[in-house]
Amino acid sequence: MGEVHVSARDREVRVGLGDDVVLRLPENATTGYRWHVERLDGGLEVVAGDYVPPGPLLPGAGGTRELRLRPSKAGQGLLELALKQPWGEDVAERYTLRVTVE
Repeated sequence: MGEVHVSARDREVRVGLGDDVVLRLPENATTGYRWHVERLDGGLEVVAGDYVPPGPLLPGAGGTRELRLRPSKAGQGLLELALKQPWGEDVAERYTLRVTVE
């Protein structure tokens, strides 16, 4: 099993069945805004979602949200995320990734 790494500037990715997609997006936990999965389909599953703090721990410094997706079948998959506070409705940012599994 391999890993395919994607970042905030990637919107599409092709992977082989058995490969994990590792997505890294900027997130600042001190603001309360966190990435939330709004849609996940096409046989994709989030198997891990961790917050990685910044290297030097400075007050207010942002880190990275790392999501690991695992496809369970070949075809097209879609992941849609929203950056928002869990207690609010305002969305600061949206992210969409199309995954083609071969």
